Amino acid sequence: MAQREFDVVVIGAGAPGEVVAGRLGEAGVEVAIVEERLVGGECSFYACMPSKALLRPLDVSAEARRVPGVAVGELDVDAVLARRDEIVHDLDDSSQLPWLDDRGVALVRGHARLDGERRVVVADDVLLARRAVVIATGGAATIPPVPGLAEARPWTNVEATTAKHVPGRLFVLGGGVVGVELAQAWSALGSRVTLVHNGDRLIEREEPFAGEHLAAGLRDAGVDIRFE
Repeated sequence: MAQREFDVVVIGAGAPGEVVAGRLGEAGVEVAIVEERLVGGECSFYACMPSKALLRPLDVSAEARRVPGVAVGELDVDAVLARRDEIVHDLDDSSQLPWLDDRGVALVRGHARLDGERRVVVADDVLLARRAVVIATGGAATIPPVPGLAEARPWTNVEATTAKHVPGRLFVLGGGVVGVELAQAWSALGSRVTLVHNGDRLIEREEPFAGEHLAAGLRDAGVDIRFE
């Protein structure tokens, strides 16, 4: 195994990990950041950026329809998906790397595991942290314990934000921010969407009126909402 030493090793190159590594690098700290997927993480490739790219044409189209005399046609689905792909750089993170390079942050690609105090193993590399290891691995979608659901290989936010074709029907389980965004986007692009939420209102972390307005808007857009 090859062994290298750094002041700090950051595990996870999503937004939190990047910020930590970047700030430390700017301060002259010798930093390595480990990422097994894409530098930039969920927000850049499987969440905020692609979901907003899918929703933006809907927003512009709806706003234009409010102006008398403006003719608005149907959405060009292929163009919407192509623009989404452009936003996420076709899942290529090379544009993210100069930001790390400029701050002197070393990128190590692969799956990291802790192997002792301030010792991180990535494939055949051993990274020793003289001062600290920062764990910024983010999260992953939870598959509810519904019999047969896991075996059916359901979409998570990863598949739902990067799909190349509009599904004929889509069942969205969960009425949080991610669920309602994807329900709205795919419904507008032509999918028959049913959204089921285990609760009495959508986006429960927000004020009640926000969930009420959102539910009304989704129903007007053709989304079948069911509360369990």
